[in-house]
Amino acid sequence: MVPEVRSIDRKKRTLIVASGGAVLVIGAAGVFTLMAVKDQTYVPSAPYEPQGELNSEIAVVYYSRSGHSEAVAREVARKFNAPITRIDADYPRDFSGQRKAVSDARAQALPQIRIEPIDLARARRVFLVSPTWIFRPATPLWAYVEQAALPSKEVVLVMTGNSRFEQAEVHAFAKRVEARGGRLIGHVFLRRGRIFWQKSREELLKDVRAEVETFK
Repeated sequence: MVPEVRSIDRKKRTLIVASGGAVLVIGAAGVFTLMAVKDQTYVPSAPYEPQGELNSEIAVVYYSRSGHSEAVAREVARKFNAPITRIDADYPRDFSGQRKAVSDARAQALPQIRIEPIDLARARRVFLVSPTWIFRPATPLWAYVEQAALPSKEVVLVMTGNSRFEQAEVHAFAKRVEARGGRLIGHVFLRRGRIFWQKSREELLKDVRAEVETFK
């Protein structure tokens, strides 16, 4: 049974864009351009430095293109003092990379991925972290699950995004986790904001800290 999601969207704001007293109306093309520019900008986060012996019962695996999901994954690893690994895929932070990401997400095509080494043998729980692409986890995370060994692992899916997700896609992801021997025990959706406003990095990390408390 797939658990119910908790959607974190505590703030609702309205932004009025004006120039010389006139309201500036941005069409669909302008909004897409703004989104594209934002998506090409990598936002760094504090590096994760384990303290003492790693907690081998927990592991964190993530994909991030603009740095937001990376910050969330590092915060989860920091919370549990857990090992962490990054998934790399060929989606450069430019318009070509964005077009390929959107195309693959729509076609549900799995990219070639590269993964930093991590030992999951002793882990009982694995946090899988990724942005939301076309209302579902980003394609590199699906590609990871298809080749991962998850026997008897408890899996928590953590998604970040500016829009929304579809529950049917979470169910489909849970089925793929089950096919690899694991079990999806939790799903958290962290809404970063909307097109014209974004939560601060600290607000986002505060949200994830509150959510992972329930997975101790």
